[in-house]
Amino acid sequence: MINDLVLGLSVSLVAMLIHLAGTLLLVVLMNPFHDVMRHRVHLRLTVALVATYLVMLAAHVLEVGLWGLLYDSLGLAERTEDAYYAAFVNYTTLGYGGSQRVAETRLLGPLASANGILMFGWSTALLVLVVQRHLPAQLATRD
Repeated sequence: MINDLVLGLSVSLVAMLIHLAGTLLLVVLMNPFHDVMRHRVHLRLTVALVATYLVMLAAHVLEVGLWGLLYDSLGLAERTEDAYYAAFVNYTTLGYGGSQRVAETRLLGPLASANGILMFGWSTALLVLVVQRHLPAQLATRD
């Protein structure tokens, strides 16, 4: 049980670092872009939202891949594809899809789910931030 907890928290930490890297990448990409598109507010909002969505989606896919690697390395699924499926199911909090050997570990699934909830919340917060930063300019063009 302690081993599962240590493994799960370690993967969660690495997943958080991936999300942090994605967030920092957005900051690096969007700051110069913001200055170039200062007067094209509609296009700027669209590009900012699309970029945020794509970067965060890529981060989620990488994070699920980490969980899938862990499941596969522990032999929690019969096939590698099943390990990634189980990781997606847990990370997105859909529940077990019959592909993970639940009896062998009781903590990795819930830890993957908790990690997914937190990372989806982080992504949602970034999307809200983009809208908050750009929406006032959108509304000002209507006046």
